[in-house]
Amino acid sequence: MSKVRFNIKDKKAKNETLIILIFNFDNQRIKVSTGYSINPKHWNNKQQRLKEWMEYPTHRIINQRLEELSVLILQVYNTLIDKDGYADKDDLKARFCSEMKKPRKAKRDKNFWDYFEEFIIYKKKQLDDIRDYNNSLRKHLLATENTTQKKVSFERIKKLDNGFIEAMEDYLTHHAINSKGEEGLSLNTIGKQFKNLKVFLNWCFDREYHIRFSLRHIVVKHEVIDEVYLTEDELVKLKNIDLNDEQSERIRDAFLIGCETALRFCDLKLLRNEHINLRDDKIRIQDKKTRKKLVIPLSSIAKQHLKKYNYVSPIKDKINGTDFNKGIRDVCKKANIDTKIVQYRSIQGKRKEIEYHKHELVSSHTCRRTFCTLKVLAKV
Repeated sequence: MSKVRFNIKDKKAKNETLIILIFNFDNQRIKVSTGYSINPKHWNNKQQRLKEWMEYPTHRIINQRLEELSVLILQVYNTLIDKDGYADKDDLKARFCSEMKKPRKAKRDKNFWDYFEEFIIYKKKQLDDIRDYNNSLRKHLLATENTTQKKVSFERIKKLDNGFIEAMEDYLTHHAINSKGEEGLSLNTIGKQFKNLKVFLNWCFDREYHIRFSLRHIVVKHEVIDEVYLTEDELVKLKNIDLNDEQSERIRDAFLIGCETALRFCDLKLLRNEHINLRDDKIRIQDKKTRKKLVIPLSSIAKQHLKKYNYVSPIKDKINGTDFNKGIRDVCKKANIDTKIVQYRSIQGKRKEIEYHKHELVSSHTCRRTFCTLKVLAKV
C-alpha cells in the first residue's frame, strides 16, 4: 500500500524550514524536498498543508503545488509497477525528481463549473450531507442554463438586468416542479437555493477565484411557516409502533431522544457515552452550531432509548439529514400521525392554501419544537 505525506523538516525552526514529501510504499520510504520553505507557524500538521493566513498570500499556490506533487509521485510509482512489477527506491526517487523539474503545462482557465466542483469537494469534508448543494442547487442551475440556452458564469450572475439571477428566479417560481408534482416552488425553497448560491459565491470570493462583486440583487426571501410539534399522545403512538426494520427503528428512537433533549440533529448524531453521566443523569455536550457547552437533564425516556444502544446515538455515522427526515415521516405515517393541517405558502407569486397530513411536515427540527412546546404546555 502506498501513501503520500508532507511534513516540515524542522518543526522548531525559528525562521523558514523546508517542506518535505514523504512517500511510503512496499515497506520502503523516500523523502524528497519540495523546494518550498515556510515558517513552522504557517504549517497545519493535521492537514499537511499551509494554513490560509492573509499575511502569507502565496499559501494557495504552494498548496496547489503540493497537490500536484502528490499526484505526480503516484503516477511515477504506478508507471514503474506497470512496467517492471515493482518499484526500486532509488529509481523511483530519481524519476520523480526528474519529473518535478520539467516545466508544467499551462492549464486552461477555470470556469464556473470547475469552481463549483471544487466547492463540492470542499463541502464533502465539512458536511455529512451535501445534497442541498450537489443535488438541488446543481439541478436548478443546470435547469436555468437549459431554459435560457446560456451557460452560467460569474459575469452573468453579476448582471442585474436580464441576467442569470432573474432567469433563475423566474424558473424556480413558475417552472420547477415542487414536492406535490406541480409547477412552482415555495418562497422558502426558492430562498434556500439563493442562500446556497451565495454561500458558493462568497467561498469563491474568499479564495480570490473571482473579483468580489455585490450580491444585493440575490435576495433570499423568506416567509414564516407554522412548525408542527407532536403531542404526548402522538409520542406514545410513535414509541409503541412495531417496526420491522433496523433503520426505521433507529430513526424513531433518535427522534424520541431528540424530543426529550432538544438536541439539534447534528449534535444528536455525535452523542456518545462519554457525553452521558448516569450518576447525575446529565448530558454534557458542545453544541456544534454555537460552540456552547450544553448541560441537559437526562429523562427516563431518553435514558431508556439510549440504553438500548449502549448510550451511543442510534444514528451515529449511519444516517444523514435527508434520509432521517424521509424516514421519520414514513414512521409517523405508519403510526397514524395523520391529523390534517392547513398551511399557507407563496407559490408562483400567489398565497395558496395547502392541506397536509401531519406526518408530511415532520422533520428533525420537530424534535426541538416538540420539546419546547410540551415544556411550555406543562409549565415547566
